[in-house]
Amino acid sequence: MVTEPGRSRGAVNGTPAEQGLDREVCARWRLTPGPALGHRGTGTWAVTRGGEPFVVKHLHPQRFPDWRYTLRVAAALRAQGWPTPELAEEPVTVAGGAWVLFHRLPGRSPNPTDAGRPAEERARGRLLAELHASAAATGIVDQRRGFTGPAELVRDPVLDHWLRVHEAARPDEGRALRAYRDAALRWFTDNPVGNAPRSVVHGDFAPWNLLFDNGRLTGVVDFEGTHHTYQVADFALSWRGYHDDVLRGYDEVRPLSDGEWALVRPAFWAWLFIGMKDLLACHYGGVRRVDSLPTLEWQVRHLRRHSPLLAAKAGASPLAFER
Repeated sequence: MVTEPGRSRGAVNGTPAEQGLDREVCARWRLTPGPALGHRGTGTWAVTRGGEPFVVKHLHPQRFPDWRYTLRVAAALRAQGWPTPELAEEPVTVAGGAWVLFHRLPGRSPNPTDAGRPAEERARGRLLAELHASAAATGIVDQRRGFTGPAELVRDPVLDHWLRVHEAARPDEGRALRAYRDAALRWFTDNPVGNAPRSVVHGDFAPWNLLFDNGRLTGVVDFEGTHHTYQVADFALSWRGYHDDVLRGYDEVRPLSDGEWALVRPAFWAWLFIGMKDLLACHYGGVRRVDSLPTLEWQVRHLRRHSPLLAAKAGASPLAFER
């Protein structure tokens, strides 16, 4: 469920993400195949039917545990006026997961210049705060199967076991991962979180998952990482440890309490361990054949990110020496 959380979980050997769009699915839904969408084996294709644009997505059970939950969250937000993907047909369930057909949403993802990036981030942070208000109003409070809260995630002894195994194979990388996992665990052990707001979260509120047409929001896509957790955990793949204008924009719409500012860092660290035990078990435990030694450089690099804003709001990282 990870290499880059929420995005590269599709590289599962033998899945449609590698094999291509299923011909029987195209015939069943009378689709004309188009190009693959995305760039990380996401199992998503553009298609047309009668000249109308659609999107076909394969939901692999390893990459999309409890995939109906993702559809439910998207539908609940759409009922409140958010432009989320809408089913065009009932999903087709097969042994390797499910095929889903969505109406294709119009618009393009923003691609700001370096000079325009702070404004894009700030606007996205404000939009995320608005989305969280709607997410709380959905009333969805049950947890998605296969997900936990951040404290439970870093407390998992199975994760600890596989991190130690990985450290033996990749000492520098493994040592860094264990240091951050241990720091997150200490924080959650020593700091009762209390009443920090929770709701379902989007999971990857990044520019490429938002669509706009002449400045109007026309699409919020990719609910792959959605689950119920602290709302500040949704900064993990929107702020990514250093895009501070996302936090500034969010705080303008929904001011964060001191407790939430303190929670941002450990929740972010915990998010970067989502799915890691499964990835490591696949290699070291022989659950399935994986040819190359897993590398978690992306996680290590982001765990070490420095945020001047967060340091000012919540104090310096206890692992600042790792940067």
